[in-house]
Amino acid sequence: MKTAILKVSVAIVLIILSIVPYCWAAEKGYCFVVSSSMREKVVFFTSVFSARVSGAIYSQEEFVADVELIRDIENQFQQYLKKLGLNRMDYLTEARVGYRSQAIAEERLATEKSEFEGRGYTIKKTGSFTYAD
Repeated sequence: MKTAILKVSVAIVLIILSIVPYCWAAEKGYCFVVSSSMREKVVFFTSVFSARVSGAIYSQEEFVADVELIRDIENQFQQYLKKLGLNRMDYLTEARVGYRSQAIAEERLATEKSEFEGRGYTIKKTGSFTYAD
């Protein structure tokens, strides 16, 4: 009987400890990825997607960026480039994370697209890329 109670207690503690980190990330931030190749003069933009971010506020428009989140998003996108048969080392991949609203993220995305178009880059859509939170 005592061992059964102990096992249930340990299981409950493990479940709680695995859930707590997700509870700390109480806010939804809006993100997108920019991946460009200077040699090819090509740039990939993802559509805006959401991810869990810390609730700390950087400015009126952004949450504080979590380096772990940035690296995770960039790594997932580089794996996507690899699946497309592209050399991910030819591309500079940058995640833009933690915008406080989708409208702000969409505005920043449109600005970046126009900047790259102005420099003569060909804009490519990412198609099936989805970020797995």
